[in-house]
Amino acid sequence: MFTIQSYAQIIIPAEKFGSTENENKTSSSYYYKDVNGVFNKFLGTWRYQTSTELFEITFRKKEREKTGMGYYEDYIVSRYKYIKNGQTIYNTYNQGIISVAQENDDDYYVFGSGIKSSELNSIQLLYDEPDLEIDFDGRLVLTYNPVTQKLEWKVTSLSKPDPNNPNKRITPFKVPTRMTLTKVN
Repeated sequence: MFTIQSYAQIIIPAEKFGSTENENKTSSSYYYKDVNGVFNKFLGTWRYQTSTELFEITFRKKEREKTGMGYYEDYIVSRYKYIKNGQTIYNTYNQGIISVAQENDDDYYVFGSGIKSSELNSIQLLYDEPDLEIDFDGRLVLTYNPVTQKLEWKVTSLSKPDPNNPNKRITPFKVPTRMTLTKVN
């Protein structure tokens, strides 16, 4: 005698993640999928450039990744480089990863899926930079402007008191915390 069990996976649009109607949906039968392509406007390679700085970042989508909470989701990951005064400060494009299948979240400094159905042109991602000595909890908000087709980049973090000036708070980030990015491909 054989028993066949079927577990249907419930697909929820990525922009519904975190809504009150989905608060308790953390089982492995739930998949927060980018069915409506709301991540697409953020994907590709973007650049910020001044006479002394070059920042370039490539966003792509990872699909059907299992989270530590037991559900599945699509989310955005990235690689970037930052050059200041001709010196490479960061380059995460070449971190020795052989294939996409070997990558995990520890390989990324910018990733996430925080998009809301009420703000489809804005996404909140986790933000970090390589080789930081202090653990800061950075948040990146990307806002896509459909008229200019550019991204507004705004990093916020929990700052820490400056040991040299108790009236000042510091963050360790070297990459500019506010930029306007232009898509290059």
